[in-house]
Amino acid sequence: MNGKIGVFICPACQAVVKSDKPLHEGIICGECQHEFGKNSASAKAKTQIPGGNLGKGASGVIRDLTAKKSAPVLPVGVIDTPKMAVKTLEQARNEFLGGSSDDEMILADGSRRVRRRKKREKAEKNKGLMLFLGGWLCVVVAVLVIFATGKFGASKTSKAPVETAGRDLMDQQIVNRSRSKIEKEFQGFMKLPEGSGQTQFIDRSADLSLAFSNYYRANPFPRASGKLTQIGVNVLKLPDGELGVESIWSDVEGYKWGALHILDRTNSSWKLDWENFAPYSTESWPRFINQLEGSSKEGTFRLLVRKRRTADDSNKISLSFYRPPNVKEVNDEFRNSESPEIDLLAGSELAKEFMRLWEDHKEGNGPMGSFLGRALNPDSLDVMRITVRLGWEDNESDENVLKLKEIIGAGWFGERIIKLAQNAKDGDTKEPLEEGSEPSDN
Repeated sequence: MNGKIGVFICPACQAVVKSDKPLHEGIICGECQHEFGKNSASAKAKTQIPGGNLGKGASGVIRDLTAKKSAPVLPVGVIDTPKMAVKTLEQARNEFLGGSSDDEMILADGSRRVRRRKKREKAEKNKGLMLFLGGWLCVVVAVLVIFATGKFGASKTSKAPVETAGRDLMDQQIVNRSRSKIEKEFQGFMKLPEGSGQTQFIDRSADLSLAFSNYYRANPFPRASGKLTQIGVNVLKLPDGELGVESIWSDVEGYKWGALHILDRTNSSWKLDWENFAPYSTESWPRFINQLEGSSKEGTFRLLVRKRRTADDSNKISLSFYRPPNVKEVNDEFRNSESPEIDLLAGSELAKEFMRLWEDHKEGNGPMGSFLGRALNPDSLDVMRITVRLGWEDNESDENVLKLKEIIGAGWFGERIIKLAQNAKDGDTKEPLEEGSEPSDN
C-alpha cells in the first residue's frame, strides 16, 4: 500500500478494519481477532475462536470460524494524503496582480474547475470606453476655451501682462517695456544686505542715504522668503510728463510688498520710491504718539487715517491715525497704535481738503490712479493712506493736544512726486492775467 492506510471489511464479523499493511501480508480484525487475507498453511491453526478452546462446551456456543471459506477481500477505499495544487509562475503572477479574469478551483479528485468572469471583462471594456470618451471631451473643451479667449497660436515663451483688464494700449506698452528692468532692479534691492549698496536702486539716493541708514538701524528690513513674483502692476501718469509704475510682489509664503518705480530719464532706469516703500516718517510714531523723552513736537508722517463716526458732521469731523502695518504683520496689530482723536471744524480748509480726499477714496479712486492702497490696505475702504504733518500743542488748559498741521496729500508718495503734484496744483490755482493788462509794479 506504499504506507497508505487501507480500509477493509472483516469477513468474519463484518467490522471495518483500517491497516497500513498490504492484504497479502495478513490483517487482524480488532473486533474478533480474525486474521484474513494471508495465504498460509497455518491459517487454520492461527485462527482464534472466541469463547475459549474448541471442544469446551461449558463456555457457550463454539463456532469454527476457520471452517468458513472466506471470500476474496478487497480494499473499499484509500485515505490519501492531502493534494496540493501546483500553479505555474504565470498563474501565480496573475493571481497576485489581480490580472486573471478566471476563478480556478481544485476538486477532491484532482481535477480543475474554471469559472469565467464575463461580467468583469465587460466592465473593463466599458471603463476603457469611458476613459477614451472623457479624454476626447477634455480636448474639445480645451480647444473651445482657447478660441474663446483668443490665445490660439500664442507663443509659449511669452508672459501675459499682469492685470491687463481696463489698461489702454499706451500703458500696456509701458508695462511690457519696463517689466524686465523693474524686476531686475527691485530683486537686486531686496537681496542686498543693508548698508551694502541698496541706495543705488532708490530715487534721490544722495538726499536719502542718511535717512535710509537711520531708518533700518531702528527697523528691520522686510526680507522676502524665496523668489519674489510680480502679481500686480499699474501705470501712474505723473505731472510734467513723468512716468511711474506701481507693482505688487509676493514671496513663497504669500507675503506682499508694494512698490513705486519712477523713470530716471538720465539713464533710462527705474528707481524705487523708497519713502513710499518704507513707508518713511521723519519721527518714530511710537515715540511721537506717546510723547517719550527725546521725541520731537512735530513731524511729517505717512500713516493710515480713519474717519470716525459722529452724530453730526456739519459741526466737526473726527479723525484717528495709525502707523502703517508691517509686511508680515498679523491680526491687525497696527490698530494698537491709534492716535488721540483729532477734531476738525466743519467748513475749515483742512476739513474740506480731507473730505475731498476721503470721498475719492470711498469711491475707489486712488491718488493719481494709484492702486496700492486698495490692494494692500487692511479694510481698504475704512482706512486711507495719507501723508500729513502733525504736532503737539498746548490748549487753553495747558494740556498737550495733537493737532493736524497740514495735509500733504493722499497716499505715501515720496518728496519728488509730492513736489510735482504741488507744482501742478499751484499752476492750476494761478489766475491768468486779463488780456491786455500789465503786471503791477506794486
